[in-house]
Amino acid sequence: MRCSYIRLLVNDYEACFRFYADVLKLPVLWGDENSRYAEFDVQSRTRLAINQREVMAEALETDTADPELPHQDRFAVIFEVDDVDESAAKLVADGARLVMEPRDWTAWGIRAAHFRDPDGYLLEINCPLIPVPADDRDV
Repeated sequence: MRCSYIRLLVNDYEACFRFYADVLKLPVLWGDENSRYAEFDVQSRTRLAINQREVMAEALETDTADPELPHQDRFAVIFEVDDVDESAAKLVADGARLVMEPRDWTAWGIRAAHFRDPDGYLLEINCPLIPVPADDRDV
């Protein structure tokens, strides 16, 4: 399992995009001010991404005002795995709390499953729907 992204789930996507792109001057790898999702190069194998908070809440069928998680999903830690179904089954068997079973997110180009750690933080495991040849992966 490789930590591939830290994803900030933001309320004001446009302001955050401008902050990371224009103030911090991080190179934009994907997305723009209106895309509701963007990735930035932070000179690491792990990338920084921002996502409109409601997009993740809708995708996971959760309510951002959940009283049990008053600060729910302000960020997510994303791990890339070789096989989402196998990894998810092992995580569940080992006691991880499943939020969303493995499924294809064709609009995102990934197969993913979502979990929560004991403190309620959102974790995602994913792999590309179209496998990336080992020679083309970031080193």
